[in-house]
Amino acid sequence: MNQNNLGAAGILLSVFSTTVSAADFSFSRVIPSWFSYSYAEIEYVDMDGGFNGLLAGVSFDIRPNWNIMGQYLFASHSRYGSDLDYKVVSVGGGYHYQLKNFEKSDLMFHASLMQGNAEQSEQRNIKHETDDNGIRLGVRLRFEPQADFEVNADVSYNSLFDNDLTFSPGVLYQINPRFAVKGSFEFGDLDMLSLGIRYYLR
Repeated sequence: MNQNNLGAAGILLSVFSTTVSAADFSFSRVIPSWFSYSYAEIEYVDMDGGFNGLLAGVSFDIRPNWNIMGQYLFASHSRYGSDLDYKVVSVGGGYHYQLKNFEKSDLMFHASLMQGNAEQSEQRNIKHETDDNGIRLGVRLRFEPQADFEVNADVSYNSLFDNDLTFSPGVLYQINPRFAVKGSFEFGDLDMLSLGIRYYLR
């Protein structure tokens, strides 16, 4: 990740630190989250190196302030007669908390186990394949500046294939109580633009 991205991530971490210091983190008292964490979503992704594909995800609230989640990413690229496929499966959970001193805002801490596969083939004959396991740890801030419109940002550490610190700002617009459209950009070793739709399960 270049110096500009590191600087942006550092600034956001400072903002998160300030936000956390202003929040009330009394784990003995449940404060309902402002946002729903029960949804399914699918996104088109465009990544560095000419890769593009789909990202599917699902999240379920399992108890107040806790959720479980999973994602599947598939992206591919063809060049010089070779097909390059990149797949990542992740399963994890999060703790989300409405900030006491910031209305319509949640702070979410999340962790996931990840399994990745990178494969190069020619005419369906595999030439090279690499597998790896890793973890993703991060913190996300969500804020609703006006009704049905959300802005968010995430800072994560990802150990899959190569250690990476990512910074991901995004927006979401809720069309109706069930559907929303969303977009984000992830800055990291593999920059990634994503555009998609979310369906709230409840």
